[in-house]
Amino acid sequence: MFSYIHQSNLKGKNMNVANFIELNKEHDLQETVNSAIELGKKKRINLDKGLTLLVKKDKNAEFIFRAQKNGKRSQIKLGIYKQTCNKEERNSGFLDLKTAIFVAEKLQNKAELGLHPVAELRSQKYSVGTTVDAIFIKVLENKKHTVESTDATELHYKNEIQPFIGKLPIEQIIMDDIQCVVNRVLDTGRKAVAEKTLGLCKKLFEYGEENNICFNITRAMTAKKNAGGVSEFKGIALADHDLKRVFIKMRELRDTFSESLYYFSILLVSLGLRKSELLKAKWNSYDPEERLLHIERSFSKTKIAIAVPVSRFLQPILDKVRGLSIDSEYLFPSAKKSKNGHLCTNTPNSALNRLHKARANLENDKKFFAFTLHDLRRTFRTMLSRTGVSNQIAELCINHRQSSSDHSLNTADRYDRYVRLKERREAHDLIAKKIMILAKEEMHINVQLKLVA
Repeated sequence: MFSYIHQSNLKGKNMNVANFIELNKEHDLQETVNSAIELGKKKRINLDKGLTLLVKKDKNAEFIFRAQKNGKRSQIKLGIYKQTCNKEERNSGFLDLKTAIFVAEKLQNKAELGLHPVAELRSQKYSVGTTVDAIFIKVLENKKHTVESTDATELHYKNEIQPFIGKLPIEQIIMDDIQCVVNRVLDTGRKAVAEKTLGLCKKLFEYGEENNICFNITRAMTAKKNAGGVSEFKGIALADHDLKRVFIKMRELRDTFSESLYYFSILLVSLGLRKSELLKAKWNSYDPEERLLHIERSFSKTKIAIAVPVSRFLQPILDKVRGLSIDSEYLFPSAKKSKNGHLCTNTPNSALNRLHKARANLENDKKFFAFTLHDLRRTFRTMLSRTGVSNQIAELCINHRQSSSDHSLNTADRYDRYVRLKERREAHDLIAKKIMILAKEEMHINVQLKLVA
C-alpha cells in the first residue's frame, strides 16, 4: 500500500487564517463518498485523474490508481479509505480523501516527466525494497566487504532503529522521526549509543540519496546538535596496582569469571590484541618454534595480517590454555555447539559485567573499579610507553600502520606481517615479564624472570 504524510506538503506556507480554513475544510466529494459507503453497495467513484474509490459491500473502500502509457493500462491499490487519518494510520496504509488526491496529483506530475506512475510505484523506489529495513540490508552488504564482522551493527540496528522506523518507506521519513529515535536512546542515558544511532541513520540516508531513492534529511544533523553532544572518551588504562587487583579478583571469584577467561584476559593485556582477534585465533596459527601468533587479515580489524611475538614468559599461560581447549582447533573454544567453534564474542563481556557486579557487593572493595576488555588493550599500549618503547614500535605492536603520508614506514612495511619483528619482540617481552610478575602471586606458577637466550 502507498501512504504519504500530507502535512509535509504544508511546509513553507504562510499559515494565516484563510490558508488554515482552506486546508482544513471538507473536500467537495466527501459527502458523496460518505453516502456511497453508508449505502453499502459496490460502487466506483471517480475522484481525480487516474484515481477512483472502490466502495465494497461491507462498507469498506480502497483507493485505486490507474495509468496508461504506450497503449498499456495498469492499476495499483494506493491504500484503504478512512475519513480521517493520523500519521501512524497513514504509515499503516490508510488514506483520507484529500491525501489520496494529493498522492494522485504527485504521481501525475511524475508522468509529465516521462515516468509511468504505476510502474514507478511498483519499482524499487516504492516497493518493500525501499523500506528502512531493506536499505539497511543493502548498506550492511556493502559494509561486509570492508570489515570481518557486522554483528555489532546488526544488533544495534535491531535494538535501536528497526522497532520504530524499520517497516516504513525511507522517503516518507522526516527529520523529526530520526530525532525521536535518537531521543529514545538519550532518555536511557546512553549518549554514546545515541551518537552511533544517529551515525547509522545518516549512513542509511546517504545510501538512499546516492541511489536516488530519497532526499538525505540527516545531512544537517550532528552528534553535537542532535545526539546530546559529543560524548567524552571513557577508555582507561589500568595502573600496575589496579591490574594486580584485577587478577586477584578474577581468581577469587572463579565461579563468576572462569579460569579460561582469566587466562584470556592475561593474554589480551600481554599481547595487545583485540578481543575478537584472540577469540578467533587457532592453534595452527601459532608457531611454537618461532613463538609467533599469526593474526590473518581475514579477522584483523585493519585488514592487515601481523605476526605477534609471544614471549617465553607466557608459556605457562599457553600450557594452561592448551589443556583447557582439549582437542579444539581454537585457543578458546565455545563451551556449547556453535557454528563458529570459538567462544562467543559476547561471553567475555558478560562474564566481566558479572564480575563487576559481584565485586560491587563486597563490603570492603570500593577501590576496584569497572573497566572493559578493550581497556586491557589500552593498558598494553600505555605500558609500552611507560617502559620506554618508541611510539612507532608501540603502534606497530598493536598493528596500527601509519598512513601513506607518514614516511617512517615504506610501502612494504605497511603490509609486512614481520615488520620490525626484532624490536616488537623485545617490546612484547618487556610487557609479558611485567604482567607475569603482577599475576604470579595468585597464579602459583614458577615463572623464570630472565630472558632465555
